[in-house]
Amino acid sequence: MKKGTHHVFDFLEKQLTELPQGVCVLFGGERFLQREATAHLLADVDDFSVSRLDGDQAEIADVLDELCTQSLFGGSTKTVVIDHADAFVKANREALEDLLDGGSDGLLVMLVETWPANTRLYKRANTKGIQIRCAPPTTSARSKTPDLKRVAKWISERAQTVHAFKLPAAGAQMLVDLTDCQFGQMDMELQKLALYADKGKVTVETVGKVVGGWRTQTMWDAIGSAVDGEAGRALELLDQLLKSGEHPLALFGQLSWSLRRYATATELVLRQVRDGNRPDVGSAISAAGFKPWGGEADLAHDRLKQLGRERAAKILDWIVETDFSLKRSHSAGDRGRMALEKLFVQMAKQLGPAR
Repeated sequence: MKKGTHHVFDFLEKQLTELPQGVCVLFGGERFLQREATAHLLADVDDFSVSRLDGDQAEIADVLDELCTQSLFGGSTKTVVIDHADAFVKANREALEDLLDGGSDGLLVMLVETWPANTRLYKRANTKGIQIRCAPPTTSARSKTPDLKRVAKWISERAQTVHAFKLPAAGAQMLVDLTDCQFGQMDMELQKLALYADKGKVTVETVGKVVGGWRTQTMWDAIGSAVDGEAGRALELLDQLLKSGEHPLALFGQLSWSLRRYATATELVLRQVRDGNRPDVGSAISAAGFKPWGGEADLAHDRLKQLGRERAAKILDWIVETDFSLKRSHSAGDRGRMALEKLFVQMAKQLGPAR
């Protein structure tokens, strides 16, 4: 394993031929990913060689002693794992820097939530140790925007390799949206979906029913009402969801997944027009992920006509605006309701002839 900083997805894909020595830091707010990385790192290490400590009680002298002490039963490299190590790191920065400089025959693994890149300890660990970022991947090195497509791809692969069923890309994307990209919850939902696999496969419809249940159906009905111009009915269904205890941000995940399909279909039609071709709404709807059976594609066709080109072209802007509001100025429950209500009213509002 090369020294430096790695994303957890890349780390989990690597086959470790031997346990590294020195210091390994697992940082980030995703506990599920930290646990997965720890398990992968120590997969071939016998339990006698591992000491597990809690960061609130760990003392640096004891940690250094453990690293120098070989197991009575021999075996793997002596490994010390410190969970919730933020306080431990804060109290022992200089000693940890010295450990990185001097090296160790053992391996110190620290799980921390915060690990600022502008500190000397981070920079030293980046050159002399191993750092694994346990957080959603981002769209670029300098961006803070989660790369949800890569997350969905990882979820599809995990469904196949860990839970033994095939999950289509659209189903994985729906799962990411329905769980607001919470990795622990996504894995629990994968375990649940495995029970519904038919011949090793799970459909998008099954994801909607099993993960979202009646809430997903209610949200789809609310979207349909708004697109049909029935703002009152849409707000009534939204009220039912909020009264059931759903957080506005979680509801937005379901809402944005569905609306992005309409936005994709609209963009495909507009691209056909820009290329000088006659608009083919049917092919655009199919390419956007609407299914031909169950009347879904026909319903989407009617709703796109009802929306009209001008409103449909604004869907992505509305999604971005609502997402920004929910994560900043409208993060509280009541203000979150206002953000979602505004989105539904925008969809229902007639900007001109609908057809």
